[in-house]
Amino acid sequence: MNSSAKRHGEILAEEWEGEELFFDAEFAKNRSKGQAQVGVAQPRRMLSSTDESPAHSAPSSSDVVLAAYENGVVISGLRGSASLSILAWFGLLPAFCMILASFYCISILLKMGEGVIHEPGLAFSFLIIALFSFSFGLSAFSVLFRGMVLMPSDFPVIFNKKTRDVWVAIPKMPSFIRIFEVQPVKFERHSWASLRPRTYRIFEVTPGVSSARWTYILTLVFGQEDDPRKVACEMNIGFKGWGDDFELLQLWEHLRQYMNGGRAALDRGEKFKAFSAGRLPKFPDEAMAALGRKLSESEAWAGPSP
Repeated sequence: MNSSAKRHGEILAEEWEGEELFFDAEFAKNRSKGQAQVGVAQPRRMLSSTDESPAHSAPSSSDVVLAAYENGVVISGLRGSASLSILAWFGLLPAFCMILASFYCISILLKMGEGVIHEPGLAFSFLIIALFSFSFGLSAFSVLFRGMVLMPSDFPVIFNKKTRDVWVAIPKMPSFIRIFEVQPVKFERHSWASLRPRTYRIFEVTPGVSSARWTYILTLVFGQEDDPRKVACEMNIGFKGWGDDFELLQLWEHLRQYMNGGRAALDRGEKFKAFSAGRLPKFPDEAMAALGRKLSESEAWAGPSP
């Protein structure tokens, strides 16, 4: 959230101190290999998508709405509030050097000419080094380049209030084998009814272990359609809360009321979130078609039709 001007009202959701209420914690932990929240971290608050359980008295779209449509809204993911460290770019240099090393080895073999016959062991060693350096260097360069340049700047979530579907864009680790895979992103559709949102408090250590602090995140957790006790997907949205989850709860309350037909897509006077650089993933045609006509900001300010 970019401004504290909207920070008002009261938190209505109680803090949660019990065990995991909706999901098989052990299954969730094994599924994510301990890299997600369910089964690993203690929820700060358990939230609800129904009308009976408001989370906050002052909902806010919190400057994270990317676009609004007749039937739905697109919300920024947590990646959209982060920036890539410039140090990450230096990972490309070693990969590029390995590719150069392979060409250097090949040049040595060419200079050896007929001498290769007299030094077969040395020539074979240079050939193996050249092949390994080129293969590993090219794969590493491809993975880093796709991860830092071609990877979308954000992984948004589509909330469709008409179909009651929630579409998520999930990043995939770029493949070392499929080096020409342009967009390592997969899309999943889940039902609003299977959603069990919550906030978490995470102890975050900055790179280099220079500092540490408590941060808060808003996590969407979806259960499997055939077995609601098993986690199908976890997705963090919006932004990180510093100090508390007050503004995250304002955002969730905005989404809850919007999906239940009681709130406009965008707070009056607020603008759609925009990126100065980067790009967004292209959702499947099915997801975009179901959203209907795209709305302007002034149209998105208007409340739901009676």
